[in-house]
Amino acid sequence: MFWRLVARAAAQYFPAMKREDIIRDIHGLDAELATLEEQYGLLSADFYHCFRAGELEQTRDFIRWAGFYEAKQERETQYRRLVYEHLRELRRQSGLGALELTPAGA
Repeated sequence: MFWRLVARAAAQYFPAMKREDIIRDIHGLDAELATLEEQYGLLSADFYHCFRAGELEQTRDFIRWAGFYEAKQERETQYRRLVYEHLRELRRQSGLGALELTPAGA
């Protein structure tokens, strides 16, 4: 879908996004999705399934909703990749001890 291509292109131009930025983006997308879910009475995963199956019209709201949903999926993929790398490094540093998590930006 168009928004997925946009999200992937953006990821190529902004590959150095920090986990904190990605988390902030996810929270913003969650707020947008929640508004649409409340407005139409469907959770985003259910809406997206119907939208992708062609069961819904291509209205402005629905196109935006699909775009927000796809962007969130892409951001979550980016987050998982970065957090796994981060946790792997923390495990390497800690040996057999507890992982030392510090506040972001510290």
